[in-house]
Amino acid sequence: FLKASMMRAVYLFLVCVLLACNTYTVQGQEQWCISGNDIDICASPRTAGAVDYLTWNGVQMINAFDHGRELQIAIVNASGECYNPTEAGSSNDSSGSKTSSLLLGVNTAGNVLRTTSRPAFWMQPGQYDPNGNCHAANTAIVSSYVIDKAVTIGYAGFPNAILFQFDVHVPEVQNYLQIESPTGYMPIEFSSFYNINLTTGAVSPTNGGPGETPNPVIIANSNGTAAMGAYIQSAPAFSQYASYARFTFPNLPGPGDSTSKWSNVWRTNTAPPTNQPISFASVICVGSLADVQKCMFSIAQSNGYVR
Repeated sequence: FLKASMMRAVYLFLVCVLLACNTYTVQGQEQWCISGNDIDICASPRTAGAVDYLTWNGVQMINAFDHGRELQIAIVNASGECYNPTEAGSSNDSSGSKTSSLLLGVNTAGNVLRTTSRPAFWMQPGQYDPNGNCHAANTAIVSSYVIDKAVTIGYAGFPNAILFQFDVHVPEVQNYLQIESPTGYMPIEFSSFYNINLTTGAVSPTNGGPGETPNPVIIANSNGTAAMGAYIQSAPAFSQYASYARFTFPNLPGPGDSTSKWSNVWRTNTAPPTNQPISFASVICVGSLADVQKCMFSIAQSNGYVR
């Protein structure tokens, strides 16, 4: 019998053959990458297809220290982190090379990266979460949620815009659901936080939180020469809700551990349908702080956003 790791490697190879995906090697790790407009975006088997590499003009904008970072989708119900399907993997995956999440398919075509996965629960069954002061509510390692994702470089006439679209297949009735759609963890060099008003385009400095506001978050480096910001463009019609969170973790131990975070937060107290996917689209802009401000405001004005 083949070992699980070998079976997984064969499976991923067959997926690539069937979908004609492009594979690259970056820093010794097999990845699936798209490029264009001075932007490089990659996903890897280590993170079950979650984006773990994003550069603009050669500047790395993603912290992939462990499986809770990355640019990814995460889901919680009323139990919080104790019921927390996470695209890139579980807390027990730590900073290792393997993920508990299940990558079902991956494809790159031109400037578009597509993945399908079943996210692992952040906590193992029965595991205690000191942050939430609770034990895992899940009874399995891998959830039955399915995430279909498409990431596109260039959008609405802006080469520095990234369209992040995804569907979530909810397998069970949930009367409360929160989805980070998505969240982005950045290197700690990005430690200047801003909010942008998508109605006026005005940008105002803020602190690193933790905090949540109705206005989207932009995080920049100290001199504003590189930045990233995002907002929710569309969400399920039964809950047109958007909020934006920010965090900074400047003193975590170990090289590369410290990080800054933004999050596009969607919540609902209405049970999502369990027989069809719920769909989301977010716009992510990269560039200088001025570039990101112009990109976010202009696209929001022309293509709309969840208010």
